[in-house]
Amino acid sequence: MPVISPTAFAPPTATIEQGHVPPKLREQVRRLERAHSAQRAGRTAVPTGLVAIDALLPEGGLLTGALHEIEAGQAPSGRVAPHDGPALGFAAYLLGRFGQDRPGTILWCRQPLGVFDAPPYAPALSGWFDPARLLMVTARREEDLFWAMEEGLRTPGIAAVLGETRAADPTPGRRLSLATEKNGVPALLLRSQPAPPQSVCTTRWRVASTPSPAAAGSEDPVTVQWRIELRRNRFGTPSTEEMPGWLVEWNDETHHLAVVPQARHRSTGPAAAGLGWGGPSRQRLVG
Repeated sequence: MPVISPTAFAPPTATIEQGHVPPKLREQVRRLERAHSAQRAGRTAVPTGLVAIDALLPEGGLLTGALHEIEAGQAPSGRVAPHDGPALGFAAYLLGRFGQDRPGTILWCRQPLGVFDAPPYAPALSGWFDPARLLMVTARREEDLFWAMEEGLRTPGIAAVLGETRAADPTPGRRLSLATEKNGVPALLLRSQPAPPQSVCTTRWRVASTPSPAAAGSEDPVTVQWRIELRRNRFGTPSTEEMPGWLVEWNDETHHLAVVPQARHRSTGPAAAGLGWGGPSRQRLVG
């Protein structure tokens, strides 16, 4: 006697090919993740102050109970170093945004990079936040640096935590992510090397310098310009487009960061193209 399976007449189920998730299912998963993350973080997000960027971020800004990574991009010379200015400046800018929303101490953990290494210059940091709020911790080992960051995330009175690292092991990042979600204190990792692809960060940014326009008849730049790419946006607006990027400028007089209008952006054509702006090496927004 033949045996008929109860599922013999059931409609065929869709199969998910390896490495491919249907967009609708991906969106459902991301909504659940986003809701969970926002709930753990008290639904608190701090706007970057850049409308075009905040429109893509969850809750309209950077989640406070989350880990965010900043990578140093190539300078026009081809050199990559976190203290060339742009990545460090953007990290300080984000610390300032978090500091406006949260009172308390800003914890900065770092490792000496060599004999001629010097800590960030306090008068320069004053453009973003009061240096009197800054507590600088210097660690010889990566293990000690991450330990200090975790302790800072658990300590009352800490507004934000930043760590400079060259580590490629994703394990410390997972621990930091759990600590920041549990305590609601934002954490930033400033990297001089590309982050591992399996990182659990909520957002990842790549920041590099770009030639700044000079005033007519002068060789001195009017403003400082950076090239910012959003390379990972875990809980933000899903996108099938390529990874977004912006040209931004910093004004030392007004202490204001703004996105360069498209008309001015395009006017820099050859210089921007030479830096790989909009080149074929771009990756998708969602990591």
